[in-house]
Amino acid sequence: MMIALMPMARRHAAVVALLFALGCSNHGTPKDVSIETTFPKQPQIASLHRELRVMTFNVHMEPGDKIARAIRSDAALRAADVIFLQEVERDERRPTLCSGACDLGRELGYHVVFAPGHAVKKGSHGVAILSRAPITSAEVIELPYFNVHVNSGRRVALAATIDVDGTPVTVYSVHLDNRLDVRDRRTQMIPVLIHAARQDTPVVMGGDFNTSHFTWLFHLIPIPTTTQDNYLEELMHAHGFDTPVTNSGPTHTVLAMRLDAIYTRGFKTTSFAVSDAQRVSDHLALWAQMQLPPLTTASAE
Repeated sequence: MMIALMPMARRHAAVVALLFALGCSNHGTPKDVSIETTFPKQPQIASLHRELRVMTFNVHMEPGDKIARAIRSDAALRAADVIFLQEVERDERRPTLCSGACDLGRELGYHVVFAPGHAVKKGSHGVAILSRAPITSAEVIELPYFNVHVNSGRRVALAATIDVDGTPVTVYSVHLDNRLDVRDRRTQMIPVLIHAARQDTPVVMGGDFNTSHFTWLFHLIPIPTTTQDNYLEELMHAHGFDTPVTNSGPTHTVLAMRLDAIYTRGFKTTSFAVSDAQRVSDHLALWAQMQLPPLTTASAE
């Protein structure tokens, strides 16, 4: 029995040693936690159509011009009406503040909101939402903090309102911590679900939920399990959400992990797929085509 356990124990010890070698760091709060807004001089459209395409993409701190090239390289991504981004960074050594999402929005002509989450060496790191049509409001949602020992930091989600053919729609960009067990992952998600429950609008939520093949002992030691995505999807269903991209396949280039997802309320999803986006990131871009049901006579009045 002891002989059989030793290789696993050595692997765990090696992983822990590697994590500590990378540096046990806690990121502070950015100096400026306000929402950064970037709007084009001329909106592409005044309102989104009832059939629209959304995309979520963890861009792994890449600059906006590089992300723009990756999106332009794929017709499916070029057609995105709403884009959720995670691991967006803003280099605050620049004379004018403009995050990677800001640069991307300027290149592609999108409206952009960016929410700094935690501080990094060159500035701040957070989440963003881009839309072809104007973004009419935005709000930061604070998520529960977990000390995951390596790269711990303040986590936020970003909520925004967009207009879809005369119907306000609430959209969310979310990035949960990596080294969490199922219970902690659900706990970190709850503030977003509470916020969504207060909205009487249709909802689209995209992000990197880090639903890997592991659970994490003491937030450090990976224990191979079934994927965490099924447990998070149970939570989403319990709060009235559909999970239309369950069968998307891997969204990460390592170990065929499905870390990213799109969740909806009030939409019908007709197709979805992933794109390698020129391998600009360690994540794949995940998109979904969806429809908002036609307005009824009563709601139109």
